[in-house]
Amino acid sequence: MSKRQFFVTGTGTDVGKTIISALLCRGGHLNHQTVTYWKPVQTGTVDTIDADVIETSAPNTKVHSTFSAFSAPLSPDQAAALEGTDGPRASDLARVFKESLAQTDNLVIEGAGGVLVPLNKSGETWIDLLRECNLSVIVVAHSGLGTLNHTSLTLDVLHNHGIHVDSVILNGPNHKANLESLQQRYPEMNFHHCKTLKKDEDDLVELDEAASHLYQRIFRLEDHSNSQNSLMQEDQDHCWHPYTQHKTNGAPLLLKRAKGIYLYPEEGEPLIDGTSSWWANTIGHGRPEIGAAIHRQQQTLDHTIFASATHPQAIKLSKRLSRASKGHLSRSFYTDNGSCAVEVALKIALQRAQNRGETHRTKFLSFQGAYHGDTCGAMSVGTSDSFHSPFSEIMFEHHSLAPVTAHPSSVCPDGPDCLEQGIKELEAFFTKHASTLAGVIIEPLIQGAAGMIFQHPKWTQALGEIANRHQVPLILDEVFTGLGRAAGYFAYEFLGLKPDLVCIAKGLTGGTLPLAVTLSTETIFQDFFSDDNKAALYHGHTYTANATACAAANATLDLYESLDLIGRSQVIESRFDAWLRKNQSSGMIENGRTKGAILAWECPNTGSNDYFSLISKDVVEISRQEGLFLRPLGNTIYFLPALTITDEELEDALSRIERLNIRLKQRMDAKAT
Repeated sequence: MSKRQFFVTGTGTDVGKTIISALLCRGGHLNHQTVTYWKPVQTGTVDTIDADVIETSAPNTKVHSTFSAFSAPLSPDQAAALEGTDGPRASDLARVFKESLAQTDNLVIEGAGGVLVPLNKSGETWIDLLRECNLSVIVVAHSGLGTLNHTSLTLDVLHNHGIHVDSVILNGPNHKANLESLQQRYPEMNFHHCKTLKKDEDDLVELDEAASHLYQRIFRLEDHSNSQNSLMQEDQDHCWHPYTQHKTNGAPLLLKRAKGIYLYPEEGEPLIDGTSSWWANTIGHGRPEIGAAIHRQQQTLDHTIFASATHPQAIKLSKRLSRASKGHLSRSFYTDNGSCAVEVALKIALQRAQNRGETHRTKFLSFQGAYHGDTCGAMSVGTSDSFHSPFSEIMFEHHSLAPVTAHPSSVCPDGPDCLEQGIKELEAFFTKHASTLAGVIIEPLIQGAAGMIFQHPKWTQALGEIANRHQVPLILDEVFTGLGRAAGYFAYEFLGLKPDLVCIAKGLTGGTLPLAVTLSTETIFQDFFSDDNKAALYHGHTYTANATACAAANATLDLYESLDLIGRSQVIESRFDAWLRKNQSSGMIENGRTKGAILAWECPNTGSNDYFSLISKDVVEISRQEGLFLRPLGNTIYFLPALTITDEELEDALSRIERLNIRLKQRMDAKAT
């Protein structure tokens, strides 16, 4: 059974937090489970101490010592002020939790007052502790008059701050109408009723029954395997997962929530999200700022057609993306995923040539190992035969060259030794074919899906210079590398390139809502600015520039600025670089490489990259045992954390990866013998 750790709060004073906490602790004893209780902050210690109530009613409970206790029955900040102190800091309480209680299986933490009660003069509340410790909340409320408003306000505050609420316990006489009203407003919430219990000895049996029943419901001791198995069977019966052979693949991981860098499975320990949820979650899961922005926008203007109409969120986002490119990319065309952003770029480049009367420009140049998406145009300029070969008959012809990589790779076995020859091949190709090219498209610096293949920077720079010299539009697919992943707002910044079109998507909304943008120079845009209606770009999507998604993107970019996530990506890169230097000679990694918040390497002695390498199943299995969620690209293992990962979390993750590598090598050695 996974750890069950709860923070018990109330909708106000005297709602019965301590009574419910005592029942949960007593119920643990009755169900032969050890429960630990912690009251971090106690106010009103003259009359009673809540920990004493717990010890009396549940004598086998492990009671952890209170961090701060104040005599006055006031909020912690006011009670502390009367005693001439500042009040407890959320960071200090979090440190106690992480050092002493984080590994506790069954834990009940009781707050003082409600979740917005100030802890100190700085105005910190229990929300600050809950966010830092990723605790689930049990809300205790009166069952009677006033509970509808008070309970709703408490739940809305917790939801808006991204705090997971496990259950609501209505304490007192059964009020069926109030329960039904709350269930109607919050249909996904678990509501429980606990009637008021008398305190005389004659009611001990009833007390034990209530305690045991409540504990079983809250701590999920009843058999959930049937319901979980049923849910997984429904997945297998009705869901069609991407990039998955359902006949040979095992069941997917059932997740119940995510917070920060962690994914929380329905069963088992939390896992560090080492893929940033398909490379998109750059700001951590469950950011309350994004949720609040989405909620505000949905209530204001959720969606509107973006033809013959506009809205402030799209205008604001377009302006700030132009500013991020230092004005070079002044125009934004909105779509909803990376493949579509690439599709738009290809259509723009091709139609631009026609608008200019250059009808001979009908071909594109792309590069071996390229993956630009799964729509028809994006597939046509990719070389992912294992994915796209069934659709070859509907793809257009294009030119393809091998890139020069910074390390030995499947597309360039000799790596940097090919630099001079690779540049000569570019020169020769453009001399012969430039006049027929509508554009050249490349993932700058890193081909992600090909196996985190790093290009040689000088080769990529040469490509940009040659394309510019021959006046061939340069299209950069920065769906993966953009927005801080490669340590800059855009990867092309490191290369001094001047692209004509840039595609971005992953990370744009922090991994919350679908949104993509094809950025264009003003020069490109002007080739469509005409008195002839047929010269317009007739391309669009129902959800082009969706207002709610644009609001999420603006809130995300606000976080990029306030948290300096571009700078943070550079810090992560330096730590990855140090880790590689330490582990490069260990015999457990091969071709280790890093750029920004990207760390990748090959499993030794497994040959060149093979997406269908069987070693990937071993990596997935062992990584989960080590508390990591990884999805390798064949024999290439990569680690892509959110840019908001803390130093402490990063060190923990890298230690887990080291253990993964040791166990993986042991398994490979065992198979070899």
